Amino acid sequence: MILKSGEEKRREEKVIVKEFRWLERDERSLEGEGNLFLTTQRLILERSSKGKAITLFEFPFEAIDQVRIEGFINKVVLLRVVLNRISSKVEGIDFSNKEGVAYIKIKVDGPKGLAKEIRIRSRKK
Repeated sequence: MILKSGEEKRREEKVIVKEFRWLERDERSLEGEGNLFLTTQRLILERSSKGKAITLFEFPFEAIDQVRIEGFINKVVLLRVVLNRISSKVEGIDFSNKEGVAYIKIKVDGPKGLAKEIRIRSRKK
């Protein structure tokens, strides 16, 4: 992860993206294990492949429309994100001209803490 000017890393977590869905379509290439980074400006998910980190997706906190915790036992953080604000370095993935929102389910240890920090950064309740 490369920080932008004036940006600071706030949190780093090993996570599993359980679902990345938009318009009833799953983006399976963006699901699975990875490293989640929260900075002072954005949320980034990277995965290592052949010794290199690839950005599966990233978006600024302003793109987050909703933050929730879902589930009783196996809790996940559910994010609703404006689709055209999500960028990805995965070949064939380009959301820049897409309308609507993406639903992203993230399994992480301590989902309440993660959700709270995302809410604070995105100013969502």
